[in-house]
Amino acid sequence: MAKQYKLARKMKNITLTAAAKELGVTQPALSGWESERKAPSVEAVIRMAKFYGVTTDFLLGLTTEAEPRKDWLAPIDPSVLPALHETPVFSPDRGWAFVDAVSRQLKFASGEKMSYQDAGELYIVAANRMQPMLPTQAAILKQILPEYKEVWVEPISNDAVLKQELRGWYQVKKNYVENLVGQRFYFDFYGAKWLAFPSNL
Repeated sequence: MAKQYKLARKMKNITLTAAAKELGVTQPALSGWESERKAPSVEAVIRMAKFYGVTTDFLLGLTTEAEPRKDWLAPIDPSVLPALHETPVFSPDRGWAFVDAVSRQLKFASGEKMSYQDAGELYIVAANRMQPMLPTQAAILKQILPEYKEVWVEPISNDAVLKQELRGWYQVKKNYVENLVGQRFYFDFYGAKWLAFPSNL
């Protein structure tokens, strides 16, 4: 896998230092991933795939094809899950997880574990609703946020990597919004640190 991280970076024609900055990690951390001294998190693998413009399977050494295939938009056949050991898969209900073929479970970023049978539909790439998009409507007024169940969040930050990592669909709670991996934005900072947009973009 480590050689794939380096190959993807070379394909993008970017230095180690510049790539680390864009990925929001230290240069020693990225160097550690590329030399197999350290292993990146699931979120870091996904971030690398998006930034380098390759698939997670390419980074994990499961394919030599860097571009996503159209058939990856279909649900994974459950019978092939054992062959996807340590591969990230996407659940529309719970987010990203690693396949553990030994225990026949999925391991989610939250620490939750679930058997293959209970997981429901799984995908190699995230569902369209989880992909970055730019809002075309006006932001929701703060006072009516509680009327929504789900909103698209756009962080307000000069840090492009942070914005890309935090933007997406969030569930509306009592005093905050929260995404599938537990990241939150509180109503108190609405308009200063984030804006929300309707779920019918």
